[in-house]
Amino acid sequence: MPESDIEFPFNHTGEFTITTGLAGAPTLRAMLSVPRNSSTVTGHGLLTQAINPPLHANTAFHGLVTQEVFGGQSHQMYSLQGVPSPPHTGASYVTQLAITLEGIWGKTGKASYSYLHGGGHGPIQHVQNVPVKVRWLLGE
Repeated sequence: MPESDIEFPFNHTGEFTITTGLAGAPTLRAMLSVPRNSSTVTGHGLLTQAINPPLHANTAFHGLVTQEVFGGQSHQMYSLQGVPSPPHTGASYVTQLAITLEGIWGKTGKASYSYLHGGGHGPIQHVQNVPVKVRWLLGE
């Protein structure tokens, strides 16, 4: 039986790493959880980049996960909104995050996100089609 057909009696929690891996590129690391038999997602993430001034954006995420099967291939899509964590004026944070995993509970995929650096003192930055790696953890 393929792994994607197995119904686990646990929540799904994963460590998501979103980065190109190139020197100086931003890296978004997020811990996201989906309760069993649910389509809701919550979690926390940290966006970092070694630039001057450095980027260090803590974000609390909430949103939905959906599944798509087309042409014999399945994908799992996360649509998340973010707020600064802890909330305060002038915070840098990820405003939106979209992830598409290859397969249901897959370990790789692509992500796009938008973020504010310095709480809106500049334009919203957009990062698109960045590789995602997931390490799934068991949760009860």
